[in-house]
Amino acid sequence: MEKSIRELVEKPPRVKKPKVDSVIAKAPTGKRRGRPPGQYAQQLALQELMYNHPDREKVVHEVFRAALDEEHKNQGIAWKLLMDRMAPISGFEKLRGTSAIAINITTVGTPEVTGEVIEGEDLEEA
Repeated sequence: MEKSIRELVEKPPRVKKPKVDSVIAKAPTGKRRGRPPGQYAQQLALQELMYNHPDREKVVHEVFRAALDEEHKNQGIAWKLLMDRMAPISGFEKLRGTSAIAINITTVGTPEVTGEVIEGEDLEEA
């Protein structure tokens, strides 16, 4: 059985990538990637509730009170909450003009030893 040159050179047809909807529909519930459906809407609803709640100022004052009270058991957590909002690290990176960490390693040539030479007996290691 001799195959023609054309049959030997031809590539097999490419398998097309499946569409996202068909892959997600077939995936088991525990294997899906990303946020669960509807979570973004729930996050927006929670954000709206927090902005429109009548006691939102009272909560902010309580966090400040906890941060300033030396005896409060959650003082460190209150500090972290406030500092993350008042002085975010990304703000300092923008001021500095860099957003990436840069590590420079330089080597020093042969060190020059200065000072007096102390002459004495050599100690033998025992």
